[in-house]
Amino acid sequence: MATYPPTLRRGLPREPGGDAWPPLGTAPVAVDAAAGSVAEAAAPPVAPSVEMTDAAAAAIPDGSGVAAAAAGPARSIRRGLPRVAGGDPWPPEGTAPVAVAPAAVVPAAAEPAVPIAAAAATATATPAAAAETSDRPLRRGLPRVKGAEPWPPAGFAPALAVAAHQAPAAAAMPAAPEQPAVVDLPAVAEQPVVIEQPVPATSATTAPPARPARVPLAAATRPAPTRPAPARPAPAQRRPASAPAPKPGRFGDYTTGQLVGSAVIGGFALLLAATFAVVAVNWFIRLDFMQDFLAAYPGETHLPEGAPVGLPAWLGWQHFFNVFLIVLIIRSGLQVRTEKRPAAYWTPKWAKGGTGKISLNLWFHQSLDILWLVNGVVFVVLLFVTGQWMRVVPTSWDYIPNAVSAALQYVSLDWPLENGWVNYNSLQVLAYFVTIFIAAPLAVVTGVRMSGLWPKNAKTLNRIYPVEWARAVHFPVMLYFVAFIVVHVALVLLTGALRNLNHMYAAQDTVSWLGFWIFVASLVVIGAAWVAARPLVLAPIAGLFGKVGR
Repeated sequence: MATYPPTLRRGLPREPGGDAWPPLGTAPVAVDAAAGSVAEAAAPPVAPSVEMTDAAAAAIPDGSGVAAAAAGPARSIRRGLPRVAGGDPWPPEGTAPVAVAPAAVVPAAAEPAVPIAAAAATATATPAAAAETSDRPLRRGLPRVKGAEPWPPAGFAPALAVAAHQAPAAAAMPAAPEQPAVVDLPAVAEQPVVIEQPVPATSATTAPPARPARVPLAAATRPAPTRPAPARPAPAQRRPASAPAPKPGRFGDYTTGQLVGSAVIGGFALLLAATFAVVAVNWFIRLDFMQDFLAAYPGETHLPEGAPVGLPAWLGWQHFFNVFLIVLIIRSGLQVRTEKRPAAYWTPKWAKGGTGKISLNLWFHQSLDILWLVNGVVFVVLLFVTGQWMRVVPTSWDYIPNAVSAALQYVSLDWPLENGWVNYNSLQVLAYFVTIFIAAPLAVVTGVRMSGLWPKNAKTLNRIYPVEWARAVHFPVMLYFVAFIVVHVALVLLTGALRNLNHMYAAQDTVSWLGFWIFVASLVVIGAAWVAARPLVLAPIAGLFGKVGR
């Protein structure tokens, strides 16, 4: 009877972007010993092909009446991808032999591996025999589709006899560097990829049309499963390139001309805004209700009974120490905030294992904080001991409207009456009170929270007072001190410089140059300390209290 070969089942391409493999076509039907026995009753014996080798002809027993093995012209092996990266294509270059399996009786004890094509054909001819399996597990390869299970399914090889045609086929194979791999598969519905070699029929009258012989691809042509390449190590992270050095004549992204132009434009804008404020306030305070307000609140509030008169000498010295320390604190604080790579580090003597290590600038900043705190405590104690606190602490609600009146008079350039030796105006009293009793304590408590004096293992205390709160308050407090110093010095110089400087530095209510020269000498000392606050000078001093190094 006629048998029509089924269509080949196509799989994934061998290379990215290629066609599906194998090429479109039909699957040939293999002729083996079992198939020959079926056709033996209806057809005469098949004569050997004229192209059969002597070895193949000698292997056919006389009177067997089955198809003889024939080795036809060999075809070039189709080569695929290499097994390893950078290797040669696999399989090695050569030719694939074409052979027809002869009928042979194999002892029952021998259970060799069966090629895919022979196993499929035998399973078709003898279903009962194909159902029998051996104890040899199947060798599984790569999956047919991405993410699927390995192919073939897990199982055992069928217990089938293999014809002796493997010997001439193996003899015709080119020498390979390693043994060909034989895949043991059970009977499956899919037809394997084979090489077709037609066999001419001896009789067209009694025998069915000759079917092309199916010869399985040599195991050498089947690439072995490749092992996954080892994961490549992640590339080392490159350090970011350092910022390019600023070009000469430039300050960051701006040139000298741009900075000067910005300063001129900004100064002109401020002058214009100040002029507008002066004109607007002068118009406002000349209104009738504002004239009544200024008459009721001239800007000065009477002091309590028993308030001291004049400024003692200790207050002048405290004033100098306070200015000296606060200026250096601001300078060192800005250095700590902007430094990227400290010039040196300081470690306390009592520290163990390098704990407590801080930059030299931070040590200088915290040391100044401690001195400033000690000076502030002495200042506050003397204020309350001598009664001077009544000059800087508001004692009634009248200070608020009088402070508003004094501020309007300052903006209008019609200065309020100055009598600092006896009493400050209400705006000065409020400013001194905020600076001494609010801003200074805030600077202390936030600075201590960010310093090494704060206990790091106190979890409850750290949760109640997070360091983020301290950082959010500490910097604005520093800006307040800067603004206070600028405005305070400006008003001292604009509202009677010589008399005010004598009050502050010479403890006298006179108009002379003594206070002025003391003030100049204090500026020289502060400037020298500003210049000397460098690692070369700070390192020996810091070395007295700890270890300085890199």
